[in-house]
Amino acid sequence: MLIFVLSAIVFTMCKSDKDRVEINTLSPCDLSFFGDSTAVFVVKDLQNGYRISLIHNKQLDLVHFERGDSISRYCAIHELPFELRQYEEDSIGVFYVDIDFPILQLDTLGGSKDAPEMFFMDVNFDSEEEFIVMHEGYNRYYYACFDLVNGNFNGACPGILEANNEPPYNNIVSGLGKVQPAYTVFDRKKKEVYIYETMGCCSYYKTWAKYFEGDNFGNEAKIKVVKQEEHEWWADGKEHIATYKLVNDSLKLVENRIVE
Repeated sequence: MLIFVLSAIVFTMCKSDKDRVEINTLSPCDLSFFGDSTAVFVVKDLQNGYRISLIHNKQLDLVHFERGDSISRYCAIHELPFELRQYEEDSIGVFYVDIDFPILQLDTLGGSKDAPEMFFMDVNFDSEEEFIVMHEGYNRYYYACFDLVNGNFNGACPGILEANNEPPYNNIVSGLGKVQPAYTVFDRKKKEVYIYETMGCCSYYKTWAKYFEGDNFGNEAKIKVVKQEEHEWWADGKEHIATYKLVNDSLKLVENRIVE
């Protein structure tokens, strides 16, 4: 049903200049598929080569990406971008908006480096920028990573592209302040990812991931977690460290040690 609903909205698009997008107004009949209070926000300019529209009602927020003849993706998000949150719920129709989704190449998310709530960035070293959506957790931010070019279509609803939920991309994080720091580092030369995350006052995790090339045996190129450390301070003041490493394509506990 949801696939049918998504396909019922058809945008007729043309470019009046290199970076300008025009979209014909949708009829009330089209909007009614999403309920009585649906709005479509059309981003006026191309963003990273994509034509972007945001579909919103009280139950649903979707971002629609189109690029050329080969890419048409819907991504479900938690809420509209900040610039659109003052939208009046009872209004329906098509609204043309100016929103910038920047292309970033940060080496660190977190620490002293802030990122916008939605942006493009290559986080899996495939030379194609993914669409990144920030959402707030407890005393930190997490980032959902949507691979618009080679995304996962094996989810519960093939009509909507799912965020990458494989480690380490299910835990791309940045912290809020110095009390419980968290950050993610991207080493683009070595194609490695490092994640540091505190888990309350008495524990923190470290995660290392690296890029593996594809081979002739059907294994695709991907980022894999190769090492993880779990640090906990016990009531006796000692630090307990559990170390996991990649063994036969899965993480195995290889060491438990105590630091006085």
